[in-house]
Amino acid sequence: MQNSVIKLSDKQRLRIQTRHKVSIEQHGYEPQALYWSNREIQEKRFEQLIKLLPPPQKLNHQAWSLLDVGCGFADLLNYLENRDYVPQYTGVDISPDIVLAAKSLHPQQTILQAELADCDFIESQFDYVMLSGALNEVVETEIEGTADNQGDYAKSVIKQMYLIAKKGVAFNLLDNRHPWVKSRFDLQSFIPDEMVNFCQSFADEVTLIEGYLENDFTLYLLKKT
Repeated sequence: MQNSVIKLSDKQRLRIQTRHKVSIEQHGYEPQALYWSNREIQEKRFEQLIKLLPPPQKLNHQAWSLLDVGCGFADLLNYLENRDYVPQYTGVDISPDIVLAAKSLHPQQTILQAELADCDFIESQFDYVMLSGALNEVVETEIEGTADNQGDYAKSVIKQMYLIAKKGVAFNLLDNRHPWVKSRFDLQSFIPDEMVNFCQSFADEVTLIEGYLENDFTLYLLKKT
């Protein structure tokens, strides 16, 4: 599968990094600094993501790797470890302030300051690739003259995640059918069925998960082995 990788512009990157710097100053190392309303909402999404995985007693008998895209403070790792999962963990986040915090909280883990397109990961490098909330912000704007391409960056990231996963990918997106989400010009959202169709154009198997939150949905992309 070939993927035309889209990178953020310097202006887009700086805007995201500045927002995160301010949010950390306001909220500290809490989910609210990552624009979650609270930890419960954050973990409802994590709960759906990890259903992609086999049970820990089956998975942990041999080394397995996980890439967390837009990892924030690596809260997903905490969630996994609290449920007896022991991955070889790598986190990637574009914000230097967030990465500094994540490294201080998880000094033994590999956490990189980059966007996914910056990394030289190879095809099928990680057993599983996950992303939670990192594609919820519109990066293409009218001011930058890129609004007509809204959603293209997110789709590029999704295709790249699938390329570097060996077994499967799990990620969540905001549901454009929800009135509040649809009213927010700054939030990137999608129609679930349209995203299923998009993912089916390159993934072996696509599963849609809905109903756990009214404004969110999760997709699993599995590779046949």
